[in-house]
Amino acid sequence: MRSFYTLSIWILLGIFAGYGFLTLVGLGDKNEYSSRAFNFEKSASSVVNIWSLRRWREWQEKTPSLGLRRWKQVIKTGFFPDGSGVIFDDDGHVITNLHVLNNSIKLKQKLLVEFYDGSNHEVEIIGIDRDNDLAVLKLVEKTSNISPIQRKRKIEDINIGETVYAIGNPQGLGQSVSMGIISAIGRKFINKEGSFIQTDASINPGNSGGALVDSNGNLLGVINFIESTTGGNQGLNFAIPIDVVSESYSKILKETKR
Repeated sequence: MRSFYTLSIWILLGIFAGYGFLTLVGLGDKNEYSSRAFNFEKSASSVVNIWSLRRWREWQEKTPSLGLRRWKQVIKTGFFPDGSGVIFDDDGHVITNLHVLNNSIKLKQKLLVEFYDGSNHEVEIIGIDRDNDLAVLKLVEKTSNISPIQRKRKIEDINIGETVYAIGNPQGLGQSVSMGIISAIGRKFINKEGSFIQTDASINPGNSGGALVDSNGNLLGVINFIESTTGGNQGLNFAIPIDVVSESYSKILKETKR
């Protein structure tokens, strides 16, 4: 009988110990998820959607579905989604791809950026870097809800295989995030200047100019283009490295102050 009671006590102790371990593991997973969610929120607030004012015929033919909320906004305002951008400093400078702005520059269209909180702000182009397909915008009127992206990494710190997140405005649907890894570093192309970061994080039209960040929300690169035989995402996606972006940004700002 004593052996039975002793065995029962040990079984109960084992159950409680196992429950405590699972609880701790669960809390660990929850804390890790909460940490990632917090970092995403912080990074997302630094990425903007870029809109240009267009005439009816220009975007009427490109509207795939008038039922989507975003396209209803296009009809109501006349502003068409062109791509994405990254808030770079407290002064309201936004960096994006030059090709995102090509039509706006050619047609001298009014530009707006939409912040993560849904607010819209007029911007102007203050400088371009044709060699690296980059441009810098600036808010016409400064606002209190500016949230610059974190920039604590350099290209030599980036590792193949590390987890990354692509944040942008794919297909004009609104801000979205996709996850992947760094597939390669230093990719070169005959028809493009410099080298690129390759990632399998899903990227589609509208993501151009958006942010490629690490798990801590640090900017690793500005999303630039995809290589595809179908026109859709095939996991061959490329971003301009942070070092190139920062150098271009500094150069443009220096030129505007002359």
